[in-house]
Amino acid sequence: MTKFLRMKNIFYLLILTFVFSGCEKVIDVDLNDADPQIVIEGNVTADNGLAEVIISMTSSYFDTVPGLKISDAEVFVTDEDGKKFRFYETGPGIYRSFEMRPRTNTAYKLTVEANGEVYQAESTLKPTIAIDSVTWFYDEGTSFFDAGYYLNVYLLDPAETDNYFRINIYRNGILKSSSDDLIIFNDRFVNGKKLEILLLNDPYRINDTVMVQLISIDENVYEYFKTFTELLNNNPGSAAPANPNSNLSNGALGYFSVWGSDTMSVIIREE
Repeated sequence: MTKFLRMKNIFYLLILTFVFSGCEKVIDVDLNDADPQIVIEGNVTADNGLAEVIISMTSSYFDTVPGLKISDAEVFVTDEDGKKFRFYETGPGIYRSFEMRPRTNTAYKLTVEANGEVYQAESTLKPTIAIDSVTWFYDEGTSFFDAGYYLNVYLLDPAETDNYFRINIYRNGILKSSSDDLIIFNDRFVNGKKLEILLLNDPYRINDTVMVQLISIDENVYEYFKTFTELLNNNPGSAAPANPNSNLSNGALGYFSVWGSDTMSVIIREE
């Protein structure tokens, strides 16, 4: 039996940089006039050798200037064998390594030394799960959804492991990065089943080329994004919202994730 998951209305709370496409989209954090906090966003992918850590500071809620980027930090990742990969600053607050090739089921530890403090996080590269197929259908629209074409994504979840996922969608080569486009789910209730994920975040038009990227993340990274979405959905308009459950130590905001992905592209045609 196909298990069905509906994805709609999932939001961002912190300052995030969409490194997956090489472009940036900044979402301001609502912290009123709280003291600035360090934000670390680390992504290492097995797909194309991208290993990048972005370090910045949060800015006041009433400040129109983006958070300060942190330069001259010491950034490195260590694998289970003790091998160290150093990250070099390639732009203000942007640190990259060009020699990492992460291994499946291997844990990696990020260490950041900045402003006299040390921050650490650990993430494990989980096995990549393949997309089985992507289909689309036309919906005439309701008071909740616009008329247009919507996607169904199918995959066969392996029964032997717990799996956590994030989906990125590229429309005509551009990463969709609105507040509705953070899509996460797990296999807690559907382990070992064929999954059908209905994506209702945005309609498509005839001749749109859509690429779906299914990202396999570990449990700690999933928990970060899960609490990220819960905070906004449960506390809209809160004067001083709490922060997501980061896997970073020492009070840092953000996350560190080592991940792999599978992709599938379709061109929307009339049914």
